[in-house]
Amino acid sequence: MVDTLMACPVCDNAAVEPFATAVDMEYRTSDQDWQYVRCPRCTAVYLHEPPADRLSEIYPPNYYSYGGIAESTTVTERVKEWLDGRMLRAALKRIPGEKVRVLDVGGGAGWLLTAVRKVDDRVVETHEVDLQEDAQAAAEEAGHVYHRMPIEEFRSEEKFDLILMMSIIEHVADPRAVLDSMRDLLSDDGIVLLKTPNTDTLDCRLFRHRNWGGFHCPRHFVLFTERGLTDLGAECGLEVVTSSYTQGAPQWAISVMGWLHDKGWITVTPDRPAYRHPVYEPLTALFAAVDFVRARFARTAQMVVSFRRAGVRR
Repeated sequence: MVDTLMACPVCDNAAVEPFATAVDMEYRTSDQDWQYVRCPRCTAVYLHEPPADRLSEIYPPNYYSYGGIAESTTVTERVKEWLDGRMLRAALKRIPGEKVRVLDVGGGAGWLLTAVRKVDDRVVETHEVDLQEDAQAAAEEAGHVYHRMPIEEFRSEEKFDLILMMSIIEHVADPRAVLDSMRDLLSDDGIVLLKTPNTDTLDCRLFRHRNWGGFHCPRHFVLFTERGLTDLGAECGLEVVTSSYTQGAPQWAISVMGWLHDKGWITVTPDRPAYRHPVYEPLTALFAAVDFVRARFARTAQMVVSFRRAGVRR
């Protein structure tokens, strides 16, 4: 454990507390122990000294989102595709107009942008912002405009009607700067659709000290509760449109696999990361069912929040 903990990157509070220690059990990019910290003021859980200068190391070439856009083949992939389609339709119904411009942040090869085009024929432009060079060719082949740069550096004279941030806000060291950028990129009627892990949930409590899958260690830099995220959005000039919980089966699966790995019952290696292990798929299917049931009465492992610009007359 470090002697002096880094101040909270969300609210700059220095009176923070140790939360957990974790390792990269998914990709085995290093054997380093990583310290997670909790801020009692804004409820953020964050990585002490996040490795923002080691992205090529912690995101290996076989990272799951860097692949091309392939047809879903497993039951859980088809269910996820259906759920994504339902989520996207609901968001797009809230956006008026005959033409819709869409920006996806950190979506790799643009598979979600392809899904957006399938559910609404008003979508006329699709843009991807990501750092991965290897994903660019697949995204452009699918018809998306690819911008290889950090989202904080992306600028556009044209505004976007839908900005997708699916499992990305937790990957950045300064989420406030990112949400500020999103507000400036939104059209007056535009929506930011954001999905991110929820730390106020059963799986986090159970596996907090056992490499909880929500850490995605060390790739998740800042994690939120619903209150912490919506408060940050308000401070960035964004108002909540919708807020809900959804299944977080991959987090459950990775958590259980970390426990199995520690017991010596399975082996995860850099050449065969966790999501390619034979037990990953059945565990994901099992916990998807568990979270679908739990979502009716409990906070689950993932939350989905949509924002729009505050103070705009509609």
